[in-house]
Amino acid sequence: GDRATMLRGALSRAGRTLAVQTGRRGLADAAAAAPEVRVPLPCDVYGVSGRYANALYVAATKASALDKVAGDVKTFKSAYDTDVNLKRYILDPSVGRKQKGETMSSIMEGSTDTMKNFIGVLCENGRMNEIEGVLSEFSTLMNAHNKVVFAKVVAATEMSSADSAAVKEALQGFIKKDETLTLEVSIDPRIIGGLVVTVGSKRIDLSAAKTINDVLAEVAMPIQNDTEEPEEDDIKM
Repeated sequence: GDRATMLRGALSRAGRTLAVQTGRRGLADAAAAAPEVRVPLPCDVYGVSGRYANALYVAATKASALDKVAGDVKTFKSAYDTDVNLKRYILDPSVGRKQKGETMSSIMEGSTDTMKNFIGVLCENGRMNEIEGVLSEFSTLMNAHNKVVFAKVVAATEMSSADSAAVKEALQGFIKKDETLTLEVSIDPRIIGGLVVTVGSKRIDLSAAKTINDVLAEVAMPIQNDTEEPEEDDIKM
């Protein structure tokens, strides 16, 4: 039917020549009939999960419902992460595609049409086992869309709010003016003190462990004797 026409078209084209093989003639026909509308993707995501996440992003953008769909994704992820029975059902390979699709359609009743249709297509294509990756990759797309940059900070002990603010301020030079920096802080006592910060491809190691290791490496280096042997006197009698 027409239930997932827009999303099905997106699954075939999604942005940068996205193509998802579904094995369903009706889905291929719907994709062929859909007009070519290219939606630029904010970043690259890969694999099966990435292709479906791209498709959801494109479909939501075309429906002018990107923020609403992002809210649906957060709600769905929260339920998936906290409801053991829901997670078990979604991942159960013994449940047929049609049955799972009907059940999920009922569960998704309060969501946007785009989100409901997307979950329906995942069920029809037997790809609900990819749902964790799809949700994660969609979040990556949304963070890029909203220009959110994550800085991974490893500290030896818990950081105070003042410490976090100071680190955030110090890292502003690593991002663009229209980007927002978000810290992801983890604790690792092995660094002894200081911080290890990663922003994108840049890694800054200010840990005490590195300082100590550098000193130990210097101490362990063999001492080079640069003194030259004195030349023998040329004594002519």
